[in-house]
Amino acid sequence: MQNRLTRLLVTLFVVSATPAPAASVQEPAPFTVPPFTVPLPATVLAPPAVGPVLPAPPPEVARKHKVLLLGDSLIATGFGEYLQAQLDAHPRIQSARRAKSSTGLARPDFFDWMDVGREEVERHQPDVVVVILGGNDGQSLQDTQGGKAIRWGQAEWEAAYRQRINDFLAVLASPGRKIVWLELPTTGLKRFEQKLRIIRALQREVISSRQDAVHLDTRPFFTDAKGRALRQARVDGFRRPMRLRMADGVHFTVAGGRYFANKVYPEVLGVLGLLQQG
Repeated sequence: MQNRLTRLLVTLFVVSATPAPAASVQEPAPFTVPPFTVPLPATVLAPPAVGPVLPAPPPEVARKHKVLLLGDSLIATGFGEYLQAQLDAHPRIQSARRAKSSTGLARPDFFDWMDVGREEVERHQPDVVVVILGGNDGQSLQDTQGGKAIRWGQAEWEAAYRQRINDFLAVLASPGRKIVWLELPTTGLKRFEQKLRIIRALQREVISSRQDAVHLDTRPFFTDAKGRALRQARVDGFRRPMRLRMADGVHFTVAGGRYFANKVYPEVLGVLGLLQQG
């Protein structure tokens, strides 16, 4: 009994003294320190200010050309009104008009175009001046300085009238400015035409001699193939040929004024260099 107990104790001692099999040991993951970050305020994260935000500049606006219309009753009535309306309708043109019926260069004591012309070009600074005058000039030339009048038909009348045209052009002229002088339209009135032929010729002579002036021949507008005064014509806006002149044979009807304006308008565009754009 004692021996069996002894053997049991010895066995237990041996078992307890036997080391346990080694367990697999995993190495701990290396310790890493997370980067140290400090949150930045929004004002620091935003891009630096470079001044106030300005609106985009508007597209460049093309310069407007200024056209000044000067003349007697032909400018004062339908023709002048229609021509000015056409010019103002163009996006590149701004126009002005000054007219006085029964006037010309012969009677500065009644209406002095020298002073008026000077005032108008100074006020408007036009690029082009369109003029029609002379229908009332077949009479004595008066002088505002108290000089003796030069009667129509006297030898010196033509020289004096030529000088007045020159003086008026000098008043209107300026570097870069063009003057378009409209020839007096054919009327078909025989006695009146005798005077107008002289006046037209003098105007044509003086104006054609200048580099800054254009003489617009209106004969093709108001004469037929045989050179006779045109009584009727096709006019935009009217279904049938319309009478161009009023009963006096000089002034235009409503249709005649529009007809003449439609002829002159493209000529003004051409002088301005806008014909292809018009």
